[in-house]
Amino acid sequence: MQITSPIPDRHLREAARLWWQAFAPLGRGRAPGIRACHGIAAIGPDGRLAGVAGFRDHEGGFLAETPVLARLLFRPAPATPDLVIDGLVVDRPRHGTGRALLEAAAGIACRSGRPGLRAEVALRNRPALAFYAAAGFAEIGRGRYGWPWSGPVAILRRPL
Repeated sequence: MQITSPIPDRHLREAARLWWQAFAPLGRGRAPGIRACHGIAAIGPDGRLAGVAGFRDHEGGFLAETPVLARLLFRPAPATPDLVIDGLVVDRPRHGTGRALLEAAAGIACRSGRPGLRAEVALRNRPALAFYAAAGFAEIGRGRYGWPWSGPVAILRRPL
């Protein structure tokens, strides 16, 4: 598997579709533009996109434009010096793709002087909470961040 950032042009459309389906249920059927420079792609041996992770920093996040609905409804978590995982999704869970994407994000964070990685995960998303815990993240807080329909969110952090 090849892990690359920025996301190659030939995979941008599929990366946007994969991310949009996983993280923006109200917008299904329409994939927003994404910022290749704020994304990491996992490319399988067959050349197909196997997963994608977005990240957020002081220059913005994975989405090229913030949709109107997001500007109105999205509640950001408190600011952090960490690199924030702005969604991570794989086509086949439990094959090491997610962990490889996280390690690539850790490399980006280190190179940019970030002290850690942060993820904001809905408490009802038990598989994601277990994944991040297994990857060395610990809960540092909770709140009602993100989309209103997401419910309470755990703020998770992994120091670098």
